[in-house]
Amino acid sequence: MLLPEGADIPTDVPPQWNAPPHIAARFSRRRRRNGTLSPAVSNQAQLSASHLATTRRATLLEARKSLLRARAQHVEKVRRSRADDSHEAVSERLLALQASMRAAQDSRNAILAKIAGACASEVAKAKRTANEMRRRREKETRDLKESFEERMKEAQRRRDVALRERGRRRRERGSRGEDAAEREKAKVQAESTSEAKRVQAASRIQRAWRLARDRKIVVDFVALGLTIESVRDADFITVSTRFQDDEVLRATSKLLMRCGLLEGIEGVEGALEKCCRTFLSSYLILGHPGEVLSNDGMKEKELIERSKDLLIAFESFLSSQTFPPPDALYNAWSEFSTAFDTWKSRDSKIFIETMVAQYAELDLIWQKVKDDTTGGVAEDFKEGIRENQLMLLVRIRRLAGDRTRDLIRTAVKDSRKNRLPKKEKRDTKPREVPSSDATTVSTVAPTPAVVMPTVKPEPPAPVQPTPPQVGFHNVASGDDGMQSNRQIIHELAMDKDFRLQPRKRSKIEAMVEDTAKTAFWGAMREDITEGKLEKWIPSLAETVRGKLLRLLDSKGSLHRAVAESMDIELIRQQCHNGSYDHEKLLSYVLNLLPKICSPARDEDVKALVEDTGDYISRLQKLLDVLEAMQLDHANFLLMISAPQVIPEAIPYERRLFAADLEAGRATLDQTRQWLLTAKSQLPAGTPANDVHVHAFLNLLFGLETLDVSSIPETFHLDHQRIRDTRETLRTVILGGAIVLTVKTLLRRDVRSSWKEISSFVGNLLRSSTSTTEIADGVRNFVDETAAVPAPTLVAVRNAVARILERGTADPVARVVANRVRGFVMERLVATNSQDKVRLAATAGEVLTGWGVGEWIGELGGVVERVATWRIVDMGVNWEWYNEILGVGVGVGA
Repeated sequence: MLLPEGADIPTDVPPQWNAPPHIAARFSRRRRRNGTLSPAVSNQAQLSASHLATTRRATLLEARKSLLRARAQHVEKVRRSRADDSHEAVSERLLALQASMRAAQDSRNAILAKIAGACASEVAKAKRTANEMRRRREKETRDLKESFEERMKEAQRRRDVALRERGRRRRERGSRGEDAAEREKAKVQAESTSEAKRVQAASRIQRAWRLARDRKIVVDFVALGLTIESVRDADFITVSTRFQDDEVLRATSKLLMRCGLLEGIEGVEGALEKCCRTFLSSYLILGHPGEVLSNDGMKEKELIERSKDLLIAFESFLSSQTFPPPDALYNAWSEFSTAFDTWKSRDSKIFIETMVAQYAELDLIWQKVKDDTTGGVAEDFKEGIRENQLMLLVRIRRLAGDRTRDLIRTAVKDSRKNRLPKKEKRDTKPREVPSSDATTVSTVAPTPAVVMPTVKPEPPAPVQPTPPQVGFHNVASGDDGMQSNRQIIHELAMDKDFRLQPRKRSKIEAMVEDTAKTAFWGAMREDITEGKLEKWIPSLAETVRGKLLRLLDSKGSLHRAVAESMDIELIRQQCHNGSYDHEKLLSYVLNLLPKICSPARDEDVKALVEDTGDYISRLQKLLDVLEAMQLDHANFLLMISAPQVIPEAIPYERRLFAADLEAGRATLDQTRQWLLTAKSQLPAGTPANDVHVHAFLNLLFGLETLDVSSIPETFHLDHQRIRDTRETLRTVILGGAIVLTVKTLLRRDVRSSWKEISSFVGNLLRSSTSTTEIADGVRNFVDETAAVPAPTLVAVRNAVARILERGTADPVARVVANRVRGFVMERLVATNSQDKVRLAATAGEVLTGWGVGEWIGELGGVVERVATWRIVDMGVNWEWYNEILGVGVGVGA
């Protein structure tokens, strides 16, 4: 508070001072930190804490309630999902999905048909519009020209009138100068009049020339005499050759160009000739539909209708020649061209697939004969294969264009992968290579797959040219179940790349073998645990020692080391005294195996060395590895001795069979019945070669189960091969008949390839013997892969069941069987390389035309195996065949 100047300051009033708010607040906070709160502030803080605790509790309760609600919803969702995943719900959803897919497919087909129709109509409409515009422009040009001529005439008339009037006036004046000028003007007028007359005359001459030219074009075409009746009455080959004549193509192209049907293709190379051939094809389609169209489907019927419309419109045009022609001819040509291109594109695909398969078949033949230098076989085949491949390559490129290289590469790769013998990629050559003396042995009989340690194995015996001292019916395999030397040599004669494989066992044999092994190793484990080493260890050591010695060179240092280290008598004595450590045997062998096994067995040996199982299981695995090593060793010996064995295989088999006949172990009763039955089915005087081929095919072709007792004695080594070949041919015949019938019922082109159904049907026929199961399987496959109505599915199932039940009594199966038999027979009787190459080149086309193009690979493999088989059979047994058939000269000579 300010006092006035000069006033006295009161002394009885104490001084008062109020601090600013921000300073007062600072002092207030400092006092609260230093002392306690005021009661009012304390109560307020307690109320705030209580409210905060209540709020937190409520929030926690709400959170827990939300969690419980979420868990309850999850439980309800899981319960509903389990109910939705039941079989009934899944079945309902699957049925609904299938129904929706069928509806979607029907809708898609309808939309595509609608789009195709709309596109065709739009194209026709565009062409009509273009023709109308062209005619309108021509009419406008003619009208403009006529109006221009009329105006010129009118101007000339007015000019004449003016000149006459001017001359009259000049004559009236009688002036000489004016008369001269008038004469000059009259001269100019005469010249202009003569020029107009020349233009008019030129126009008339051009119009007459055009009419004469058009008349000559039509007359030249009519002079060819091409009508539907003339084409129908003539031979198809004659008409086709005539349509390739330059005169016919030239006359047709001129007429079509004048009609305006070939507008826009003058600058395209080859397009004019292609369009002319397309137009002339309409005569062939109507005159010889059976030769041109190999099927009677919807596309073919539509093409016939379009050809008929085109030729009717064209004949109508020729009867009343007016240029430009009527719109009906343009529309008919457009529709025919569209239908022809659609039909040709589908046929082109079939032709391409057929020719690519033929190219791959020729490549397979070359791959199999290129290494055969004996007798110049490779040279004989090389030229023919190359010529046919070049011809096929040109045809494929003409249809496929730039895709030719990829198509051929893929087909050749697949055929080589599926039909050429698989080559061993791993190195199975033993590290301990036998000496030169050992490699001269023809073959070494492998040890049995199941080894009983209590039996001492016999050392391998080389093949000798003396007959074996066993029964005739046991020559196919040895006492241990493996192939005998006689069987091995026979297989080498059939396939120079033959290799030994473990014997295949049936399910019952495998079950019995597993049970015996389990009992054997279980008894051994119990006795060794109880300390009864003498009962097992010596025999096991002797078995392992024998296997190892058979893998080593008898003259090598390693062979002597193993023989001296594993003293069986010493081991037996130590086991009797209880002082032998049986782990030493296993450790010694495991250290030796990496030195003598082949590189292909390194992984197996490494796994055996690192195995930490019990002694019995490791010993069992050791014997399995030794078995595999023995098989590698036997195959190696077989590989290096094959070049010496194969040339002597046929004489060796002949000597052994003759010895069997002489000793009474074999007869020729079944062989005689087999050949004489085939001879009685053929005309008298049929050559012995043809009789043998017929009898050979009788043995291989048949849908019924073959009785082993009826197999000729000369095929005693081929029982399994006969069964396998008959099963393959049965699959081809029944499968081909089924696929052909299904294609017909579904109205598909029988020549078109359908690999999926052929593979499916082939697997069904090989794995199932139930007619109902196969028929239902084919029906389900068709239902899943194509939109087919229910009555058609029933017809498919009934047709498949009928074919399976009746066999060759069914007409379709009988036709397929006869064609396949004729196909195989034609390939077997081919004698020279040219015929073989020609038949191989046309095999795909022939089978595709019959409707069994999907089985080219299977039939090709059968033909190759049977051809080699027949050569070996005739080389071994031709002497006895001649004796039975009463022929003096050897059939197979």
